[in-house]
Amino acid sequence: MYQDRSRNNHNRKSKRVILIAYEGDNKTEKNYFNNFSGRDKNFIIKVVPGNETDPVSLVRQTIHKVNDLDLDLLEDDIAYCVFDADIKLDKNKQILEAINLAKENNIIPIVSTPCVELWFLLHYEYSTAIVNNNEVIERLKKYYPKYEKNCNIYPSINDKLNKAISNAKKLEKYQLENERQLQTVETNPYTEMYKIVEELIKKT
Repeated sequence: MYQDRSRNNHNRKSKRVILIAYEGDNKTEKNYFNNFSGRDKNFIIKVVPGNETDPVSLVRQTIHKVNDLDLDLLEDDIAYCVFDADIKLDKNKQILEAINLAKENNIIPIVSTPCVELWFLLHYEYSTAIVNNNEVIERLKKYYPKYEKNCNIYPSINDKLNKAISNAKKLEKYQLENERQLQTVETNPYTEMYKIVEELIKKT
């Protein structure tokens, strides 16, 4: 049972919560992030369950979960919403609405264009070529042939984590230098997954 830490701030022993919400019913993100849990961590990871497949509904569901857990996002708890931009231009409106709603509620939106698998691919290679979801997965399978949704890819790529973070930041810089608006369908390829990972691997 979750402990209401707001009533025990003067002597609280419970760990801070990092809440992560993701689209759909696949467990890819959950399986990946669960690998960062452990007794030696100063946080616990919780996920937002559900089958929401659009960014706005996902953010609304996250807001409900934040309230249910009585998280303090202005202190040390953190809530992330992870969603894919895909390649359909009409999704930009949904993404913008979701981002604004998230920020109004101190939730951090994490966008990948076209999909979260780009983050896994960046562990192996850097490229600025525009890709769709299937192309990202096909390229990933060249390095990790058994990749499929819901698999736990972490053990095979963890030793390349620093390379992935560096590649993601390099890609972000490239998109900004080309005057692309981040967190949109047009900013392809791009992923902000490194922001969550950097928080999870902090020493303090």
